[in-house]
Amino acid sequence: MGQRLRLYWGFVSGGLWFLPTVMAAAAVLLAVGLLRLGAVLPEGSAGFWLLYSGDADSARELLAAMLGGMISMASLVVSITMVVLTLAAGQIGPRLVRSFMADRQTQASLGLFAAVILYLLVVLRTIEGGSAAEVPHAAVTGGTLLTALAILVLLLHVHRLATSIVYDNVVRRVGHDLDGILRRMLPERRQAPGACPAPPAGGLAWVGLDGHGYVQGVDHGAMVAAAAACGVRVVLALRPGDYVLARGRAFGIHPAAACTPALAGRLRGAVVLGAERTEAQDAALGFQRLSEVATRALSPGINDVFTAVAVVDTVSASLALALGRGAQPGVLCDGEGEPRLFRPPLDPADLVAPALDPMRQAAAGSPLVLCRMAAAMGRLAPYLDGAGERARAILLAQLDAVEEGAGKAGLAQRDLDMVRRACAAARRELGPLS
Repeated sequence: MGQRLRLYWGFVSGGLWFLPTVMAAAAVLLAVGLLRLGAVLPEGSAGFWLLYSGDADSARELLAAMLGGMISMASLVVSITMVVLTLAAGQIGPRLVRSFMADRQTQASLGLFAAVILYLLVVLRTIEGGSAAEVPHAAVTGGTLLTALAILVLLLHVHRLATSIVYDNVVRRVGHDLDGILRRMLPERRQAPGACPAPPAGGLAWVGLDGHGYVQGVDHGAMVAAAAACGVRVVLALRPGDYVLARGRAFGIHPAAACTPALAGRLRGAVVLGAERTEAQDAALGFQRLSEVATRALSPGINDVFTAVAVVDTVSASLALALGRGAQPGVLCDGEGEPRLFRPPLDPADLVAPALDPMRQAAAGSPLVLCRMAAAMGRLAPYLDGAGERARAILLAQLDAVEEGAGKAGLAQRDLDMVRRACAAARRELGPLS
């Protein structure tokens, strides 16, 4: 349940509506509080220079003018935001729109305008005809300050949006988010070889899920608890990011005789399916998003090789972080140390192909990008110590594919020689397989 709640919280907090709704509710409470404070202000305090000291008619006209201006500014902010999202979806990639929507500064800017509008509405409806002594001076002053703050935020919001669609900034932000996911998912230290027990080889009762979709998250703790309660072992055949069908093999229960509808239901409930992949437990998705930026930049309609080069550098940094860490444990035990859940572990070497394949395929005719990819793979050599020969073999195979693709792309001989020299230099840095 904990993982499911975290996944749902990621959906909620990543939308454009949650934080603005919270800020709007807080603004209503602030308005109510200041209106009540106005009834207990000491006599003569309305004349203090920080507080509004006009009569009711002037206060009503001031609030109405501020409300009209705020509605106009809010419409402008929403329009600018939608234009930026449209540009991001069309030029950078539709799967990166979520990162724009999850930006806290954008959410806070929209929330401030919604909050100020609701604040002004609440205060305005309470002002009726009367003397200056009956005017909620603190509430009117608060509305003035909030409106001034919103004007400053408007300028900052426009600046923020203008810089957010710069390719380098997009790549840097996606790479930063990816690094956070890798640190959360991969342990800092590698597990000693041979320390994990082998999963059951036979006697499994395979169970499928209730529907089709992408695996958005798996609550491994709930699976371990369910297996421990029934005294069974569970072999998980899927991982976050996989697309599964309802009648596919999702997990196996050992011994098969212990498979009951109740146990199968608890295990199914630990798997969250959805219509799209999410980055909560899917590290490969971050590399896919970076690759999408590079492949779009290398498309004939854009042909921006320098953005692709920036992506290659960012991907190499994230791969260095991943290769420097250990693989996920493939076996999870209960509180008594009994193995209960066997899952396909995420090995850092498994991330090399999804990180490099799309860019290599799209850059077959771009010697500049191919040379940068070869150099990036060579720079990963110091991070292979302890990562196993599998990671080295995958990188060497990538270099072979880079050179082969360049040879078939019809490059000029000078460019082809340049790519081959870059690949040869990277092979020397990586070293031969042992």
